[in-house]
Amino acid sequence: MFYFILYDNEKLKNFKHKRKIEIVNNAVKLYRKDKPLKMFSRLLAALIWCGIPSLIVFLIFNDGLAVIGSLSLSTVILNIKLANDESSEIEPYLDKVLGQC
Repeated sequence: MFYFILYDNEKLKNFKHKRKIEIVNNAVKLYRKDKPLKMFSRLLAALIWCGIPSLIVFLIFNDGLAVIGSLSLSTVILNIKLANDESSEIEPYLDKVLGQC
């Protein structure tokens, strides 16, 4: 996902880009062990925020390419939003991973 806030964390300032990605991914894995992903709520959010607007675009424009474009764009935006919402909860796990380094 797009954890931009975690990549820009001051604690990761001295690390190279590849190492930052590895550290953030390990922190996310630790977070997921403690708090598993709720698939039903994620699928429901995807349906509401991605599927319904794409259906409306299809009904208005009657064009499949417009649906693909709007579905892709809304999915990326939803993933960025969800990742930014989770970033504050993942930050303590970032400290744990940095403590192991």
